[in-house]
Amino acid sequence: MRKIKVTVEYKNNNVTLETLKGKQLKGLVADAGIDASYPCGGAGRCGKCKVQFTEGAPAPNTLDKSFLSEKEIEQGIRLLCRCSLEEDCKVCIDTANLMEEDIVAETAKSSFSGKKYDKYGIAVDIGTTTIAAALVGVCGNGEKEIIETASCVNHQRRVGADVISRIAYASDSDKSKLDELKELVIGDVSELIEKLKKSVTEDISQIVVTGNTTMLHLFRGLDVEELGKYPYIPKDNNVYETEMFGTKLVTMPGISAFVGADIVAGIYYADIINEEGRKELLLDLGTNGEMAFFDGKDLKVTSTAAGPVFEGGTISCGVASVPGAICHVDIEGDSGNGFFAKVKTIGDKAPIGLCGTGVMEAVSELVRNGIVDKSGLLGDLFFDTGFAIADDGKVSVSQQDIRNIQLAKGAVNTGLRELVGDDVPDKVYVAGGFGTNLDYDRIRYIRLFPDGFDGKAVSIGNSALKGAVKLLVEMLFDRRKEAISEVNKIKECATEIVLANKEDFDDSFVEAMNF
Repeated sequence: MRKIKVTVEYKNNNVTLETLKGKQLKGLVADAGIDASYPCGGAGRCGKCKVQFTEGAPAPNTLDKSFLSEKEIEQGIRLLCRCSLEEDCKVCIDTANLMEEDIVAETAKSSFSGKKYDKYGIAVDIGTTTIAAALVGVCGNGEKEIIETASCVNHQRRVGADVISRIAYASDSDKSKLDELKELVIGDVSELIEKLKKSVTEDISQIVVTGNTTMLHLFRGLDVEELGKYPYIPKDNNVYETEMFGTKLVTMPGISAFVGADIVAGIYYADIINEEGRKELLLDLGTNGEMAFFDGKDLKVTSTAAGPVFEGGTISCGVASVPGAICHVDIEGDSGNGFFAKVKTIGDKAPIGLCGTGVMEAVSELVRNGIVDKSGLLGDLFFDTGFAIADDGKVSVSQQDIRNIQLAKGAVNTGLRELVGDDVPDKVYVAGGFGTNLDYDRIRYIRLFPDGFDGKAVSIGNSALKGAVKLLVEMLFDRRKEAISEVNKIKECATEIVLANKEDFDDSFVEAMNF
């Protein structure tokens, strides 16, 4: 079989590779050590792994035609996960969703005073999409400070954007795949720790790690196969203590397969379990929609399959919260003279796509203007092409995007109603990167929250990392036993509501999908 030459443009570098005709591009870039992203694990379900051929574009296959527009196909855009190479070619591997230098950890960091502390520790939140860490210093007189923060992409995402894809990958009979995912996340965490350690000359006394159940299993190299099938039993969801990265390390406890240590950390940070009888709710809007409600007496938790929509995933023009991502949208005009969108981007850069807040605001505006009806149907004028958000037409909201948002917001809305019941929370803490910059008034038309939640929501950012910081500080102050007891109490007193077991869940979910 004849050989062909493939020039790959990757991170502003050109690499020329030689391969056999008919080789899949996915395998070629993997063999070359090029770090490409496959949001659905390369299963051909999402259409997000777009690459652009500038020369020698292969004929579009069935999946290309399903996910790409005619214009994109004409421009040489193809799907990386299913692309076969037939002749000499040049291809650009788009790294827009992997711009690690643009992903910023969000926490309660203040400007570092330069003070010397008695002890130092690092807190880490291993998220499905990003990993965030914070360096903390404490003094014997009770002073404490977040000295520096850092974050990076979770490089496990190259095998899938969600936990289900990674569970499937790690559950392969080839056990080296589990080891591969463990090495990826340990490598990411190690780099963050080394980066933070440069801010101080003293040793790190303690590391505290939190994350969802799957992420902590992969971090520890635990078998995740049971997390992917009923009855979804974790191998170990308890506090885990070991020596790692040259110091003592503890992982926080989780509640179940779907309500992990990140939610325990959030509950611990927000302190929603109170003796005053206040009804408080924590909602973590990340790759999954996890929530906890203290009704004044008891703590109830649940999780919904929201998917990565709130972080721009499964959206045709969705991107991470990086410079150029559209974060705010206003739609003006009328049906007679036409509608147009006014947008704001992160960093005021040229628009490259829609981040989570951007797509939610865009759809809310479409509903407000009657361009999308209550059932989620896009008007005839835009049904086939989508509604253009950016002037050049490269960023738009499609009918499928609207359906994906309906599925995500319907799942969250249903979960909240099932969890809260007839109660109305006194306060709603919204955590997660998506909730940090969310203007609740601007998305009211999509009905993310049930009735009665208006005016109750407060953004608290990355509550998982902040909870890990809180535990770390307690441990650095030599209050380890009491602090561990407190987080274990959260784990032990929580009652999980499994939404799939609710008889009326399907009906409630369908109703909640409407705008």
